[in-house]
Amino acid sequence: MTTAFHNIEILCLFSVKIKTAILRRLSFGVITLLYITCFFACNSSGKKKITEKNKEKASDSIEVKLELINNTVDIPVEFKAAPDTTHRMFLTDNKGKIRIFKKDSLLVKPFLNIYDKLGPQDKNSFVGTVFSFAFHPQFATNGKFYVCYNSPSKIQGNTCKMVVSQFTTSKSDPDVADLKSERNVLELEGKNIQNNGAQILFGPDGFLYISIGDDKGIDSTYQYHAQDLSLLNGKLLRIDVTKLPYTIPADNPFVGVKNERPEIWAYGFRKLWHYSFDPLTRQLIGGDVGENNDEEIDIVEKGANYGWPVMEGDSVFRKAGSANKSAYTAPVSTYTHNTGICVIGGNYYYGNGIPSLKSKYVFADFNGSLFALTKTANGNWIRNPLKIVNKPTEPLLICGCSVDANNDLFIMGMLNGKTGTKGAVYKVVKM
Repeated sequence: MTTAFHNIEILCLFSVKIKTAILRRLSFGVITLLYITCFFACNSSGKKKITEKNKEKASDSIEVKLELINNTVDIPVEFKAAPDTTHRMFLTDNKGKIRIFKKDSLLVKPFLNIYDKLGPQDKNSFVGTVFSFAFHPQFATNGKFYVCYNSPSKIQGNTCKMVVSQFTTSKSDPDVADLKSERNVLELEGKNIQNNGAQILFGPDGFLYISIGDDKGIDSTYQYHAQDLSLLNGKLLRIDVTKLPYTIPADNPFVGVKNERPEIWAYGFRKLWHYSFDPLTRQLIGGDVGENNDEEIDIVEKGANYGWPVMEGDSVFRKAGSANKSAYTAPVSTYTHNTGICVIGGNYYYGNGIPSLKSKYVFADFNGSLFALTKTANGNWIRNPLKIVNKPTEPLLICGCSVDANNDLFIMGMLNGKTGTKGAVYKVVKM
């Protein structure tokens, strides 16, 4: 591979050994600092045999095809419709930018370029990585949006700090962010924090949800924090940004509990990379990235513990501590690294373009795979693979999976070709 990977958080490092066209397991954490960054991840050597929950059969696959929308953005990870009447689509580029599609064309000038505020950075720096952004529920009238990114740290020895900030659009041009409007919401310092920013999203309740990872990357001395309620790593937070920097919703599960952070909504995650709310049931669902063996899809409930680092999917990751599975909320679907390498998450699909996916949760894996998850009448979950009939000739690495205002389905990622890696955005359509 001639081009390695620089500053995205959902990324992985390719193993030198490729096992029948499937990448050897990588582990969330930027490990090679050259030009793009890829999910680095695990060592699958010596792993025990694990039964997959909702293991699919090849005969159950649903056929779809891809329509290329754009291949000029470096590392596209999110694609969101503006909650206004402009019909604009906003694309998060992990390499420090947010771009706008207007009338199906990518505007030349970025909506936001975080380097315009931070200044130039060393090419190997983690500073400037943009993980996610979220529109304020009243964005159409107040122009507010929120960005999660890596900022310089003043603490000696720290690579950077993770920041969530509020911005507003320019008063003179709604297609450009006002960088001077930045107001800090949350800052998090700590070991390996450069790898642990993930997604921010407003829920149907009007509160801002923030997922923070508990990935050690390549640091063998890292201490996992997902079970420690006094720390924010390995958690999903829920805060109220009506008054900055933020306040705590009164019904958060750990409000008033000594030595437990009231921001926490749920915990025990390794890397809740992308999550979404079902627009019909308002249920929160997302993909938690594994390390050695399992990837998992979780229904996230208030105050629930999802087990990391004791559990990884349905298997025991760390024997020290409680390995009583009943103590943790189980995933609704898991799969091993024989099927994928790094779960991305996705959205419920309620569009009309692909009838066979109607009302299913469609999600992706970094290795280029797509799946549809269906809950049956008896409460079981069935996972079906989606067969991409016109898959690109170059290996496709999926970094994001989302829907637009019309409920059309899109995937974002990178094509790993002989001459290097380039970003790509595709619309998923019926065969």
